[in-house]
Amino acid sequence: MEYIKTALDTNDGSRGRDVSETVRQIIESVRAEGLQAIERFSRRFDGYSGPLFAGPEDIALSIDALSPRLRSAIENAAERVRAFHRDQMALFKDIETETSPGVRAGLRFVPVDSAAVYIPGGRYPLPTTAFMTVIPAVEAGVRRIAAFSPPSSETGMNKTVLATLGILGVTEILCVGGAQSVAAAALGFQGFDPVDMFAGPGNAFVTEAKRQLSGMVGIDGLAGPSEVMIIADDSADPRFLAADILAQAEHDPMSVCTLLCLDRETAAETLRETERLLQTSPTRDTAEKSWLRNGSIACCDEAEAIEKANASAPEHLELAVAEPRKWLNKCTSFGGAFLGHWSAEAFGDYGAGTNHVLPTGRSSRFGSGLWTGSFLRAQTCLDVSREAARALAPECMLLANAEGLPMHALAMDARLKETRL
Repeated sequence: MEYIKTALDTNDGSRGRDVSETVRQIIESVRAEGLQAIERFSRRFDGYSGPLFAGPEDIALSIDALSPRLRSAIENAAERVRAFHRDQMALFKDIETETSPGVRAGLRFVPVDSAAVYIPGGRYPLPTTAFMTVIPAVEAGVRRIAAFSPPSSETGMNKTVLATLGILGVTEILCVGGAQSVAAAALGFQGFDPVDMFAGPGNAFVTEAKRQLSGMVGIDGLAGPSEVMIIADDSADPRFLAADILAQAEHDPMSVCTLLCLDRETAAETLRETERLLQTSPTRDTAEKSWLRNGSIACCDEAEAIEKANASAPEHLELAVAEPRKWLNKCTSFGGAFLGHWSAEAFGDYGAGTNHVLPTGRSSRFGSGLWTGSFLRAQTCLDVSREAARALAPECMLLANAEGLPMHALAMDARLKETRL
């Protein structure tokens, strides 16, 4: 594998330690002081002193302020996302199996009772994340859905985000961001009952708060900087490749963009095109930092590309090749795949149907992106008849005694002998 553009390693880990301690202090303050701490952190970090809850009138006014075209785009994108996530429920069928005569083992799927979703509002407010997080919860059957989004100004959260949440039917909307939002959702405070699950991407403070509070509240995963890996052959258009690289680079200075190219000329032309597009990009300041620090282009063969992709387990994997479905069968770890020259990753971001909340930092090796199943719990049940209990007891008692757990054996022996303990 020959690199014609390499990434720089600029992370010494010190910032992570600082974030962890800051988040720990925020969580403990919210635990001890509740609403007072949340309001204090909103003033300190966001310069916001307004109401934490969005009222019905605020929601209605934000919807009315949308242009007809933007409202239509939001509604149409949400419906495409809804269609895909609704169909996912077909995967969840309750089952019951007779494992031996008189022993029935069952499995059922039940939604979490309450969930909070997070819509980022920092460098770029993301109204699309509203329907990426809310819709899977709705389709799963979650009874109560609360939404958190940080203030974008002293007047409150981004109005398009607020309008999108209103269009989706969310009524419990809080203008709270950062680690304090996760703490508020997990611990509760005056006027807000804690939830069972917290989902959605956020900055380093949100992610660290999710990590520290995991177990007290369910989480969907721990999001890191956005990533794209593109595998391209000589059928790819360098203009498409460069645009897709910078679409990821403009997210954040820490975004990671990688091109693995089977054709040397395509790789070289993509590098030239990327540098050219950067010069006129409205988001050059962010995209250029990302590209210089974390961008790379390498020339390689098919086997090297597949090996690198599977080892890297990227958030987004673009297969800009002539026969993408053949490649897809060889790729084992990615958050979302985008097949062929026309399937820009940006379509996934803006509501083609798939979810854009995806695993980062190689976590797609063991985790999945947000989907309807994220909000469901698998519950088992066991129904043992009297006769089956008598048949099971001798063998299971042997196993209990082998493990040194005599009371387990006694519990089964009581069924065998049908005597009082």
